[in-house]
Amino acid sequence: MAQVDILIKGYNQEVSEELHKYASTTTLVRSGEFNIVVDPGTHKSTDLYVQALKKFNLTPDDITHVFTTHEHLDHTRDIPFFKNATVIDGVGFHKADEHRFDESKELGIAPGVKRIATPGHGQEDQHASLLVDTDKGVVCVAGDLWWYEDFTPVDDPYISNPEALEGSRKKILELADWIIPGHGGVVKVER
Repeated sequence: MAQVDILIKGYNQEVSEELHKYASTTTLVRSGEFNIVVDPGTHKSTDLYVQALKKFNLTPDDITHVFTTHEHLDHTRDIPFFKNATVIDGVGFHKADEHRFDESKELGIAPGVKRIATPGHGQEDQHASLLVDTDKGVVCVAGDLWWYEDFTPVDDPYISNPEALEGSRKKILELADWIIPGHGGVVKVER
């Protein structure tokens, strides 16, 4: 079974009208020989990754893949820190100057780990989430389908397609036992 752990919990704070502080939640998914970092965003320092990975006896060089839920800067800026990783997003696989496109609605990435299309936030058709089979149930790293543990914001200010976002949210609530939102910690799905 795969394992999912939050490396760095994200946040989104309005300091003043002119100043906002935000960074995505960055998650580690381990499955067999695959070490996947999800949404390496705009954290204060790359030292945070080094310290968080040490807890799992890993270094940034041990990361085989980086998965990004969508292309917003707060979810992607620190990708180059994981220099050995293949990047997977909603449109395919990328490493250095090589790009293999695959926009399948569902795509297996590693044993028990698959990408699923979850459009509606950001660029309409490119938001994707990661579903991971674990011994505690299915964990969904959901990106910005929701930002926080209380499933907010309901009215996402970065919606590209409200109907698609609502459909993606419903689909994930049916499939997942646990959800990691884009800027929060893990939350259990109550049925």
